[in-house]
This record gives sequence, C-alpha cells and structure tokens, in this order.
Amino acid sequence: MTQLHYYLTAILLSVSILLLSSTVSAQSQDKLEKELNRIIAFDAQIDFEAIPGMVIGIIQGDSTYIYGYGSLSKEQDIIPSDNAIFELGGITKVYTASLVELLVEEGLMSYEASLNEYLPKAIINDKSDISLLEAITHTGGFPRLPHGIGKREREANNPYAYYAKSDLYEFYKTYYPIDEEENRYQYSHVTYALIEAAIENVTGERFEDVLNERLLKPLGLTDTSIRLSQEQKSRLAQGYDIMGEKTNPWRFSSFKGSVGMKSSMIDMLAFMQQHMGATNSKYAKSFEDMHTPMFATELEKHNYISKAWHVIQKKNHSIILHAGSTSGHQAFAGFVKETNTGVVILSNSESSTNSLGYLILRALNQNWRKPKKS
Repeated sequence: MTQLHYYLTAILLSVSILLLSSTVSAQSQDKLEKELNRIIAFDAQIDFEAIPGMVIGIIQGDSTYIYGYGSLSKEQDIIPSDNAIFELGGITKVYTASLVELLVEEGLMSYEASLNEYLPKAIINDKSDISLLEAITHTGGFPRLPHGIGKREREANNPYAYYAKSDLYEFYKTYYPIDEEENRYQYSHVTYALIEAAIENVTGERFEDVLNERLLKPLGLTDTSIRLSQEQKSRLAQGYDIMGEKTNPWRFSSFKGSVGMKSSMIDMLAFMQQHMGATNSKYAKSFEDMHTPMFATELEKHNYISKAWHVIQKKNHSIILHAGSTSGHQAFAGFVKETNTGVVILSNSESSTNSLGYLILRALNQNWRKPKKS
C-alpha cells in the first residue's frame, strides 16, 4: 500500500471525536479534525506503514478530544481507542519526579540532599556528591545508560529484563561522575533508576506500591502502571520496531522508575491536566513547581530542563513537554499553560511522533502567537 492509501484508510477508520465537554460547537470540532488530518498527512507526513496505529489526545480550553488512527496490530483492523494501553518509555520520569515532589512535601526527601543519603549504605558511591535535584534534572554527570548493560541482554529489544538492581548498584558504586559546569545537562536513565532505589529505601516499600498509593490511586489513574493485570494486557497495543517487526513488551529487573510505565490516553490526559493546573486539587499546586526552567540543555535555543519536564521558552509561552520510546512504542506529551492547550500521542511503533505532537501544539496556539487576554 502507498503512504497516501494508508493515510486515507486511517482517516476513514478514525475514531469519532470523544468529546468530554460539550462547550465547543460542532463547527469548531470539524475545524479541529480537518486541521489535525492536514498536519498528519502533509506537515508531519506520517507514514502508516511505519506507524500502524496511534491515538491522539487534545486539550483545548475546557474541552478534550481523542482520535484513533490505524489499528492496534497489523493483523487486526481494531482502531486504537481511548483505553488502549501503550508503553511510555521515558515519560515514566515525569511520574517518578511527580512522586518525588510529593515525598519532598512530606519531608521524606530534600532536593538539596545528596542522593547517597537516600540509598542503602552498601551501594553508596563516595566519589559522587550528586544531589537529588541534580538527579531529577539530569545534571549530575551520569550517562544515559550504565556501561556494559548490553552484556546482560538475553532477549532482543528487551534491554532491562535481565539487568538486575545489583548490576545497577555495582555500576553506581564504581562510576566517577563527569563534572562539567559548562555542559551540565546529560539525559540519564541511570539517575532515575537510582531515584527508584532511593524511594524504596526511604519508604521501606516497593517502588510500584509507593507510586500507586501516593500518586496513581489518588489521581484516579487506574490504567497507569508498571505491572499490568491480565485484563490490561489484553488492551496493550502490539508494538513494532523501526523495521516494522513485532516486539515483545518490555520487562524489568531494574529501571522501572525510569522507563517502565504503561498507560492509556484517558489516564494520560487526566495526568497532564493535573500538571496544567486545570483542576483545583492539591496535586495541581504541588506539580506547579516542576515546570520552572532550571538548566539549559543545549539541545536547541531556549530549551531548558526542569524537574523531569523539558521546557521551551517562547516570547509569550513556555512549552512544557516530554517524549518516550521503547522498542515498540512511542509517546509524546506537551502543553502550554498560558493557553490551556495540550497534546498527547501514543503509538505502537518505535518510529517517532515527536514532530507531529509539536506541530499539533503549535497549530493549537496559532503558530505561537501572543495569547489574547480574556
């Protein structure tokens, strides 16, 4: 099939808008859908041979829309729905950082304290004085992945299944962090795996249990988890690698707090709305501090790292976003608080959808024009 054929098929299969608020007219809905389809086909040039299926969630003011394209697998013409589950990859870090924010408020942790202070004594690295804040903001001089992790890989495209926590601890104890003030930012899965260990040591509970009891359950995120139930596994989208081959879901012996989360579009939008401050809950106030730009990333101009989120500063807006990938899935989440707009994309392919997410967010903000005053 040609890319155009896949695009037309996707449009025909597109899920009807799931309107969670009735405040927007049908004319506005039609306009949004047409603009979305144009961006998919012509601006982002999404190839549905590479990306069999995806779900797009949009927040615009008080209204929320969800669209599904393609299929959950190449074998079945089942349109991805609002409750289809996808792996989040690196977006997991935003959940872990949100949990840390709550633990700091409880007085169980402090951003100024050394990460060593929260780790078991047996694994402390006396060559590292990295603080919890540096770990959260990827500015502690640690690499993306631990050296030698590939030697533990026994299953293709499943890098963390056999990399035990003991392997991580051995790496941490002997690693000498890079200390470069001029280029502090270095995106690191390692530091968030260590934060997971720190949370377990501080609370005396499994990371998954702390995450569920203190964050996911209070926010009503019933389809967000590291470990899926049998029913949830039946809704997990089949993943495909960059070559279009099937992949197995990622399994974890470590790094759950870094790249281990799965979620649905409904839950992702609800979580992002908490960060956008769309509700008056105590969590919206707690998470507000996580959006302040802290260190330049040098990824591009005006791009900063905050507490887990990346922040792109425009003249009149701050674009707050994060992306994630696994061997078979991609995820994107971004929002602009000043205009109350947001986009989430979940797809069942390793092929990136980040540019699509950014383009949709830009369109919702009229190419970053100055927001009109109410």
